[in-house]
Amino acid sequence: MLARVVCSKNNLFFAFLVLSYVFGVVLYDYLSVFSSDEVMALFLLFFTGMVVNERRCFREVIPLCVVAGIFLFYTLYSVIIGSNVLVAILKDLLIEIKPFLGFFCTYAIMPTLSPLQKRSLVIMCLVVAALLLFIGIMNDVVVYFGHPACFAKTIVATAFLYLYCCSDEWPDFIGFLLILTVGLFSTRAKFYGFWGVAFLLVFLYKAGIRIKFDFKSIILLLCVGALAVWLGRDKLIMYYVDGMLDSREMWSRPAILLTSLELFVDYAPLGSGLASFASYASGEYYSHIYEDYGINHLWGISREFYSFVADAYYPMLAQFGIVGLGLYIFFWIWMVRKGRAMRKQGFAKEELLILLATVFFAIEGVADSTFSQNRGLFVLIVAAMALTKGKEHAKAE
Repeated sequence: MLARVVCSKNNLFFAFLVLSYVFGVVLYDYLSVFSSDEVMALFLLFFTGMVVNERRCFREVIPLCVVAGIFLFYTLYSVIIGSNVLVAILKDLLIEIKPFLGFFCTYAIMPTLSPLQKRSLVIMCLVVAALLLFIGIMNDVVVYFGHPACFAKTIVATAFLYLYCCSDEWPDFIGFLLILTVGLFSTRAKFYGFWGVAFLLVFLYKAGIRIKFDFKSIILLLCVGALAVWLGRDKLIMYYVDGMLDSREMWSRPAILLTSLELFVDYAPLGSGLASFASYASGEYYSHIYEDYGINHLWGISREFYSFVADAYYPMLAQFGIVGLGLYIFFWIWMVRKGRAMRKQGFAKEELLILLATVFFAIEGVADSTFSQNRGLFVLIVAAMALTKGKEHAKAE
């Protein structure tokens, strides 16, 4: 009975993964399936309850319960301080909790893909990468994806899924790097930075050089960071330097960033509350914060046109204050440490995937809210699948 449950669980998750990739990543913009990421998160939540109930091991959902408790606390806090209207707070809650639900639900489910399923996914990724290459060559990126950044994130999600399913041999790693290289057609500075760092980390990994937290490794990480900044220097200067030099026409990103720093101080330690700042709901249900801090007149942040309000992830953390920022940093430290522990269990490739995911979101958070979007959710699901290998190995012992 248990074997049939495990088999059906893995087959169901495989079907979910394929559908999520096709409709939640590749065709998301072209078919306008804008609620697919919410459906993905809700399905994983239901799936988790079903699997955990079957196993009768409720300790596996403790991390999920902790996350739910943290967001419940912030929801009540937001209602008490009146950060926005209730419907805005609840809508923002769903958006902000979604990536953590996807990650920790997958971590609790512990899906295992068969060799045949992995080969099928590898073939699918190669076919999609070839199609994306053709779209890039034909200069039709905007036609199919609406924005070059969406094209770049689709390439990253494809490369991550490929890396998870492929072997540990050089030809497969070359395939991973070639898939990433297709993303250069996006012309996004952020992607150039991640592309350069990914190449460096892959070659360090294949050379057997393990990054440790000592003086040499800190110097190496600083060099990697400098490389990412150098590759994306043009857009960084345009977004965060040129805009701030002209106070009369300050751009939305510098304004949002500087205001978020003020909010961290003014609303310490718990932040300004859900739907109050730098989130989609704070623009749709226009937050008083923008008027209070005098940035409501800026292009993209006004009540009539708020498209640039949620244009970066880090400023949104001001809603959760210093405490929330610390919890977000802790999440990534926890993930990286889990990844490092997996190398000792013989899962070095999975450690590399976790490290790449950390770098990807660290770069994306500067000028995009990818972490709480559809493709970010998919990357987090793949990262959680990688972490579960170490979890399964520990249980087997």
